[in-house]
This record gives sequence, structure tokens and C-alpha cells, in this order.
Amino acid sequence: MESNEQTNPQEKVLVTLELPRDVVDWIDGLKAQMGFRNRGIIVAELLRELIPALVEEDDQSEAEKAA
Repeated sequence: MESNEQTNPQEKVLVTLELPRDVVDWIDGLKAQMGFRNRGIIVAELLRELIPALVEEDDQSEAEKAA
């Protein structure tokens, strides 16, 4: 999804995922515990938790390559 235009971080994009049943059951459990209405919110929050770690790993990899 490449674009020269600025993207809006609040824009919603519909995505279809194929996940194992046990993962879906786990997400449904989190959904109930956290009081959310749909799975998408849970998946988005879990992915947001990974973003800082991924950025740090990329920064470390680039620093190692430059050294």
C-alpha cells in the first residue's frame, strides 16, 4: 500500500485474517475481559504493542550495519 500522499493514522482499512482457532479463542477471551465489541480492536492493540519493539530492532540492525 504505497502512496505519496500523507496517510491518516485514524483511517480504517478492512483486513481479512486467517488465524488458527486457538488464537481466535484467545482473542475472544481478551475481548470479553477488556469489554471490547469486536476482535479488530484487540488485534490492533496487540500489534501496536509490537511497533516500538520493531522500530528498536530496526534501529539496532542499521547501527550494526553502519559499524
